[in-house]
Amino acid sequence: MNALLSAFAFGQPWILLGLLSLPVIWWLLRATPPAPQRISFPPARLIFEMARREETPARTPWWLLLLRLLIAALIVAGLARPVLNPGAEFASSGPVVLIVDDGWAAAQSWRARVQTMVDIANRARRQERPVILLRTTPDPDAVAPRAAFMSATEAQGIIQGMEPRSWRPDHAAAAAALEGLSLEGAANLYWLSNGLEGADARALIEAARRIGTLTVIERPAGESVTLVRSVEGAGAQVEVRLERDIDTTAETAMVRMAAEDGRILMRRPVAFEPGMRQTSLTETLPVEALNQIARVEIEGRQSAGSLALLGDGLKRYRAGLAGTREPERAQPLLSDLYYLERALAPFAEIREGEIARLLDEPLSMLVLADVGQLVELDRLRVADWIEKGGVLVRFAGPRLAEQSDDLLPVAIRQGGRNLQGAMSWSEPAKLAPFPESSPFRGLPVPNDVSVRRQVLAEPTVDLPEKTWARLEDGTPLVTAEARGKGWLILVHTSANTAWSNLSLSGLFVEMLRRMSALSTGIDVEAEDRMLAPQTVLDGFGRSARPGPTVRPLNQAAVAETPIGPRHPPGLYGEDAAALAFNVGDRAAQPVRLGDLPAGVLRGEIGGDPERDLGPWLLALALALLLADFVIALWLRGHHRFSRRSATASALLCAALTAGLVLAPATGHAQQAGEVDRSVVEDALDMRLAYVVTGDDRVDRMSAAGMFGLNEILRARTSVEPVEAAALDIERDELIFYPVVYWPMTESQPALSDRAVQKLDSYLRTGGLVLFDTRDDGSPIGRGSDAGPGTMRLRQLLSRIDVGPLKSVDEDHVLGRSFYLMDVFPGRYSGGRVWVENLDSSANDGVSPLVIGGADWAAAWAMDDSGRPVAMLHGGGDQREMSFRFGVNLVMYALTGNYKADQVHLPAILERLGQ
Repeated sequence: MNALLSAFAFGQPWILLGLLSLPVIWWLLRATPPAPQRISFPPARLIFEMARREETPARTPWWLLLLRLLIAALIVAGLARPVLNPGAEFASSGPVVLIVDDGWAAAQSWRARVQTMVDIANRARRQERPVILLRTTPDPDAVAPRAAFMSATEAQGIIQGMEPRSWRPDHAAAAAALEGLSLEGAANLYWLSNGLEGADARALIEAARRIGTLTVIERPAGESVTLVRSVEGAGAQVEVRLERDIDTTAETAMVRMAAEDGRILMRRPVAFEPGMRQTSLTETLPVEALNQIARVEIEGRQSAGSLALLGDGLKRYRAGLAGTREPERAQPLLSDLYYLERALAPFAEIREGEIARLLDEPLSMLVLADVGQLVELDRLRVADWIEKGGVLVRFAGPRLAEQSDDLLPVAIRQGGRNLQGAMSWSEPAKLAPFPESSPFRGLPVPNDVSVRRQVLAEPTVDLPEKTWARLEDGTPLVTAEARGKGWLILVHTSANTAWSNLSLSGLFVEMLRRMSALSTGIDVEAEDRMLAPQTVLDGFGRSARPGPTVRPLNQAAVAETPIGPRHPPGLYGEDAAALAFNVGDRAAQPVRLGDLPAGVLRGEIGGDPERDLGPWLLALALALLLADFVIALWLRGHHRFSRRSATASALLCAALTAGLVLAPATGHAQQAGEVDRSVVEDALDMRLAYVVTGDDRVDRMSAAGMFGLNEILRARTSVEPVEAAALDIERDELIFYPVVYWPMTESQPALSDRAVQKLDSYLRTGGLVLFDTRDDGSPIGRGSDAGPGTMRLRQLLSRIDVGPLKSVDEDHVLGRSFYLMDVFPGRYSGGRVWVENLDSSANDGVSPLVIGGADWAAAWAMDDSGRPVAMLHGGGDQREMSFRFGVNLVMYALTGNYKADQVHLPAILERLGQ
């Protein structure tokens, strides 16, 4: 019983004195008789025949008395502001001091921390205690932590607007701020700790104990802080090292590698066994995917420490070119180095010169263009460099055809082989498909690439194993041999166009790229130069524009520069060679906070939050009051009125009850599906909508995208849309929205049968849904070509009555409803758009669904200042075309097929002319 009573508290307990008036209410209700019964006056003859009835005093029924007393009790109790799970009374008489660790380590449990702080502030408000709020991280202006005095109500507003920062707390400065406080009475201190140990953490505990009673509130015992310590690449492999602050439990972390545009390149689970604080993931990736990785992160851990940016990539390739440029003086297109420079430039830093000078600096790959024989000193240095992990690529030519050395993977015949000329019966040979054992496997072989001359390899037993590329007649085109940690590669034709047209194809670039991926990369020495901030991370790991207080980073002093408000984590430098400045590279080893001194209490973040029961009790009282009104009308004989108004009274009761119940939630962030606008507003306003998926990043992008599309519609058309609605398909009504944007995610839960029926009814009654798979722009791909968004869409459409689909062609109304266009790009371009193949008379010619994978919300997304949020590969032109598609889509949904006749206009004019 004591435990049950301790779970309740009253904000205004003196109002409970109103319960003493219940006996008076009982007496007044009993004294109120019902209305007299009316009987039609009959003829006198019938009066004498009527049986006499004994009159009894009329009183209000006992059950109606109890109902009215219950209504009065609920009103009194509701006004007294009862609270469920109110928490204990403060132990000391002084103010409440909230010490908040708001660095990156606190981000992953931030919502629970905010709720805990709000509950403490509520207790302070009920007990009329002032609040002192102390954030332990320096602010963005690098000002040390300061204690701020305020009322409990002010503290609640500030707490709900707080967000974590991406640097660590300064516990020493926070301890100094506590020591500078002058308080009346002992304080009640609550430290919402990030749970990590440190020398300054103990100083903060001691400073808090000197001024009052301290309670340390931490994460639950089994919840860890996990850090992406490093991401390193070697060859075609990438290694991700993770570290956590506990080792008592088994845990699995899902590691995800993403490109700059958000595409998922790799997703793998990594296990922590009991006793392990560190673990790693090693994965072999294609060179194309390896070079596109922009960030590595742990799913479900929204923190600046749970991800690592990669800047200009896992490795930096530096290629050295050695050869002759004699023909370039008169005819530069005949030079081998001319073609090699342009093929290597997209992915490598190029150095050119003599072999001895090139080997004096770090190299990933050394390319020799038609160098027949190396001098002895150069040959020895190159051989040693290959043994240590270098990649030597040699191209044939007139010199190599006449003389060679031992730095070749195979022995070659002198003179070579000519496949075209007056004395040759052969024709230029084309390339054969690459074998499965070749690093070039999977590369498409162009039909127009041909070889007119090559050097031939002497036949040996191991020649097939050394052959990476062949001509159609089986002769080797590329051979290679591993020597030590490196590779020796020979291309049996020239690097220019004298012997083949290979150097003019895109295949030439991809072959060199894959050859360079075999090297171990280089470590480029840091230069003494300042790198301007390009993008920074907040405490949740979200990218943001650098503020005015962020300073440039000295590249030579990166190792000694701490992460802080002047240098937050992010990317510094130019886009082409950005330097990644990550938390994991500089954070100390995370260790869980140990035992606390005697007298210091310990608590957990989260638990049962406080619940204000007052609005619920008042809503119930109002509902019962309306029911009493209907009952009273019935007892007074107004049967006809009660029958007509019973339904209306019930609906009114439900509406007012919902309004009172939802009123207290207006101060909190509303989830999808909550009632925050009236049905009338949705019916009268032009409002677009988007479907909430449960993935915060996708939902934020959808909201920003619909905001941007609304701005474009208001600026360019007569459509005046209001703020877009966030829809929960399970709970919200769809009929009010002409266009619904639905991004597909792999983690999106399956729909219930009721939601499927609702969606099917919406599509059949004139609604339009834009399904965006957000993968590669090809949502109708099959098998392994389909992305996760496409697979999720297929599962959804399999449960809905959808007709055959067709690709939008140049004659479709969607391409001319406002702008004339034949491509519909978003963040991605080149993909097709699909609609239902309808008869022109059905649904006014408007397809109920439009399907694509271009990620249109990212292309439409704007911030409050009207600036784009996401980067597009095609730049401003692609964004403009995506805006035009959005305008066309809305006009298509609103106006139907009134422009459809323009498709047939030439035929109509021709017929009229006849």
